[in-house]
Amino acid sequence: MGRLQLLIVDDEPDLRWVLRGLFEDEGFAVVEAGDGDAALTAIGQNLPDVVLSDMRMPRVPGIELLREVRHRQPDLPVILLSAVEDLATAVDAIKEGAFDYQAKPFDAQRLLLSVRRAAEQHALRREVNDLRRSLPGVRVDFGPSQRAQALRRTIELLADQPAVGVLLTGESGTGKEVAARAIHALSSLGPGPFVAVDCGALPESLLESHLFGHEKGAFTGADRARAGLFAMADGGTLFLDELGNLPLSLQAKLLRALQERTVTPVGGSEPVPFRARLVCATNADLAAEVSAGRFRVDLYHRIAEFTVALPSLRERPEDIVYFARLFLAEANLDLGRRIAGCSEAAGTALRRHPWPGNLRELRNTIRRAVLVCTSPELDVTDLQLPAGPAPAPTTTIAAATGERSLAERLRIAADSLEAEILTSTLAACAGNKAAAARTLRIDYTTLHRKLKRLGLST
Repeated sequence: MGRLQLLIVDDEPDLRWVLRGLFEDEGFAVVEAGDGDAALTAIGQNLPDVVLSDMRMPRVPGIELLREVRHRQPDLPVILLSAVEDLATAVDAIKEGAFDYQAKPFDAQRLLLSVRRAAEQHALRREVNDLRRSLPGVRVDFGPSQRAQALRRTIELLADQPAVGVLLTGESGTGKEVAARAIHALSSLGPGPFVAVDCGALPESLLESHLFGHEKGAFTGADRARAGLFAMADGGTLFLDELGNLPLSLQAKLLRALQERTVTPVGGSEPVPFRARLVCATNADLAAEVSAGRFRVDLYHRIAEFTVALPSLRERPEDIVYFARLFLAEANLDLGRRIAGCSEAAGTALRRHPWPGNLRELRNTIRRAVLVCTSPELDVTDLQLPAGPAPAPTTTIAAATGERSLAERLRIAADSLEAEILTSTLAACAGNKAAAARTLRIDYTTLHRKLKRLGLST
């Protein structure tokens, strides 16, 4: 990220000199301004990472400077200094959006800590934005790979066709809701609402009333009328996730609603029109569900006029490190850390992992690694990825089992596989048993006991 940029604003040259020395000794690049007007000019010429300003200055006092900075650069943190330790003033400053408020004479270490935190957060926000803009002309970011670029072009094409029924398919964690939101945002319906519902998260008894609404007294507990999600999405997009979980009885009602462009609330008799686009998603094979009689064929053809298959992360390995960097920057910002990147070994481990949970698993892995990392960059041990052992040789197991019983054969096979996992994990951790225990998510005592039982050494 380079040196952090600090703008010091004070009408007293002596104090600016003291503050400049304090922060330059800590590695900051410092710019000075003698009043609020000069500060705003400096910000317009070269955006700093943080502004440190006196409260009482001629013409433009600190609180006015804060308001103007918040108007021009809402993300730029401002820390205010005041010779008067006034609680009410401090509260007002924080309400106006100040990152911190400190009294003079200031505590050097406390001020350094506050400025560094504010500057790092702002620098990280800029890095996240730069990462999101790193691909020229990309409005929907699914990564730099050819598969991701093809997906982006398809979504941009579909966004302009709100009359086309779109079915998004793919494994869990591949970003189906992200794609649905992109279709919505890039369409003419973008200014309207985006309403998402997980069809597998609600019991059947509640799903119908959530989708279509209900009248007062329609069922026990319906003490008032409630608009359904179709009505809430009017003029926008309704996203039905995990559509394969929709019961057959509701599938018929959904088909009728799509055909007639109206819904009838539970307990009601008057149809309510809606103007919402429907985008559906599933990680199931709906064609197979149709063949098995668990999904209506007429509804399937209605919602799947255009099917978009989102590729798994292991199908586009060139996107893994790209998203790891993006998730790392976001985690740094959210968790207040400053991890510079991934080691070469960590990058190799990221590319080799199969990522069954796809982008969701990758994001969680990076956030957890940032939280536990104690070095300037993420290493293999921080990622805590499960070891990927080679399958245990069946010939060796067969020779060891001989004519033994099934239970004995299973025990020997399990021991062989466990030994293989422990050995490969220890090798990946250079024989460090504590690191291996963290990687396997077991405690050190358990690892030591397993090694002793299996006759393994480091």
